[in-house]
Amino acid sequence: MSLFRRSIAIMVGLLFLFSAGIFAIEVHQTRASLAERQQADVDNLAQALSLSLVPFVEIGDWTSAETLMRAAADGGSVRQLRLEAVGREEPLVIGSRRDSDTPQWFQRLVVLPDAISEREISGGWSALGSIRVESERAGAYDQLWYLALQLLTWLAIGMLGIVVLCVLGFKLLLGPLNRLSRRIADMQIDGFDEALEPSRIRELQGITESVNRLGARLNQQFEQQAEQVVRLQRLTEQDAVSQLGNRAYLARSLDEWLAAPVGGALAILRIDHLQELYRRDGFEARDQAIRSLGSQLKGAQLEGRAVLAARLSAEEFALILPDCDDETRERWLRDTLDRLDDVVDANPLVETRFEHTRAGLVLKEPGMTREGVLARADSALRDAIELRQRWVVVRPENTLAARGRQEWRQIIDRALETRSLSFVAQPVLRVDGSELHREVFVRLDEEGTQHPAYTFLPVINHFQLGAKLDRAVLESLGENVARFEGRLAINLTADSLAEPARYRELIGWLESHPRVTERLDLEVSEEIALDHLDVVQQLFRSAHRLGARCGVDRFARNLQAMAYLARLRPDYVKIDQGFFVREEVDTEFLRSLCMAAHQVESQVIVTRVESDEQRQRVEAVGADGYQGYLAPISPLALK
Repeated sequence: MSLFRRSIAIMVGLLFLFSAGIFAIEVHQTRASLAERQQADVDNLAQALSLSLVPFVEIGDWTSAETLMRAAADGGSVRQLRLEAVGREEPLVIGSRRDSDTPQWFQRLVVLPDAISEREISGGWSALGSIRVESERAGAYDQLWYLALQLLTWLAIGMLGIVVLCVLGFKLLLGPLNRLSRRIADMQIDGFDEALEPSRIRELQGITESVNRLGARLNQQFEQQAEQVVRLQRLTEQDAVSQLGNRAYLARSLDEWLAAPVGGALAILRIDHLQELYRRDGFEARDQAIRSLGSQLKGAQLEGRAVLAARLSAEEFALILPDCDDETRERWLRDTLDRLDDVVDANPLVETRFEHTRAGLVLKEPGMTREGVLARADSALRDAIELRQRWVVVRPENTLAARGRQEWRQIIDRALETRSLSFVAQPVLRVDGSELHREVFVRLDEEGTQHPAYTFLPVINHFQLGAKLDRAVLESLGENVARFEGRLAINLTADSLAEPARYRELIGWLESHPRVTERLDLEVSEEIALDHLDVVQQLFRSAHRLGARCGVDRFARNLQAMAYLARLRPDYVKIDQGFFVREEVDTEFLRSLCMAAHQVESQVIVTRVESDEQRQRVEAVGADGYQGYLAPISPLALK
């Protein structure tokens, strides 16, 4: 029970006890007063009758005596008159009874005593008889009941008025405390980025200051932890001269890129003029050129998406390019190679541009391995050098991957319109064996053939059909919510977040289907989270309030940007197992990475765990769960 309700309950209880006491005291006093007055009236009536009946009793005029007694009883306050006389064998009894409007339970609860008075009828030296008077209590009960009703009415009105005033007063007094409580509760979702406003209430000022100090300390600890992770990552995955990734970084990035359902290309660049600089001007000039080349490649983007760059050797660099059409890729590649040529051999006096940089490109296709794609890219680079071309591109050999984008789009549009989709799910397990959720993967059905997501998602991203796909997946789950158990995780595309209208449609659907939303875990990739940080933060906050959980997939690809975790505060993050299985990666780095995620109360899930040995290492470095072939994919029946 809340403090407000407890306060109101205590106040109502005290008011009830106070009112009950007043009611009891007032009724008791009125009862005593009525009893005294009745007794006095009976005594007076008995005394008057004892004098008035003397002449009638002396002469035995019983008719007159009865008339007098009936006249005295007609007022309704006398129940019985009883005359006993010496000259009469039987007593003369006059009775009068009236009905009372007072409920019987009240009469039993509040008992009025019987008022009885008896007087002798004196005849000089001897008594002529006696008169006995008994009062009727109906009138007294009616007066007492009417008083009780009036008292109860006023007490009820008074209590109601006091309760209303107490409610308003407690709301006013507890308002700052409620705001402080809501703000602290929101901090569990929003983090401690914004300090609490100082309270004007003296008792709450200490709490506010303590919460702000605690939040600042937690933010500082997270920043220090993130800095340590970045520092350790630089020791293992950063080239000291170019400040780009090294071979270890490239190996991890390639593994994650090949495992992700995205397209793109791998390019290996060779700049032979660096060797000429070394022979002519020494290693300092060469290293200076390499640092300049690193600056050019470090922030490179293709259509607004980051290009991952690494240094392979003294003269070779590797680039992982995001998916785009051939014309855009070739134009970007030409501009990039020109800039790199200018860096290593900028001579404004020479009109002819010397082509020092050659490149070999391999377009991604399903089934590629790291060794295979590197070998094919290196072969393309050798061909470019031998043929004296600026670059050579290796096209996909797979017939499905070689399909044109327009053909794929027609297939995708047809499948989304007819709901020709099927689903599989893979469990995500915690280290204690319990299930976190099952991640849903979509399959596209084409005339009996099921295409996995990595074959058509690049086309969906290219034509910005992601929001339409997300809506189809959500609606399929919503129509069959009663047919699956546990929680399901779905990966949202960037298209659902890139435009305000599509984002509002997504939030509207989640709000209108609370039974589905509360059983969903919504995931976005780290790349999407960084590109649309404000929108993703709003999505996570809204989803949390609707009962959903949120996560970041493909986490730790950009460790320099780890501060975004403090803003998003996801329920979990997913890291590729390539981070955990390489021997050159220090265990302390992995532990620091997990600790940084735990600082914002996020669970760490390692994906693509293929053996029990890998699972044991995952647990040893502090991760919370795993996903992979140890828990295989199974069909998710929704039809």
